[in-house]
Amino acid sequence: MDSFSARADQLSDTLRQMEHNAGDDQLFALGYIIPQLTLVAEYVEPEDDFDVCFTRWLHQVFDDDQMAEEDRQQILELWQQAITLADQ
Repeated sequence: MDSFSARADQLSDTLRQMEHNAGDDQLFALGYIIPQLTLVAEYVEPEDDFDVCFTRWLHQVFDDDQMAEEDRQQILELWQQAITLADQ
């Protein structure tokens, strides 16, 4: 398995663990991020840095979905938490 896919799997596992401990106010954001990881891992040409690629992807889908700024911020905060946890 290449490092791009391995990182996607690692972050997916981390986000799923976060989902188990999440409050109701975080479930929307986590439910939004997790399926996006699968899409990026399957359909985006692998790059050197999965985290950068996925962050760029998130900003694009936020625009496509016309997501509210508050939701964007919450999703990005949880994404950063997932990165930190996955790297521990």
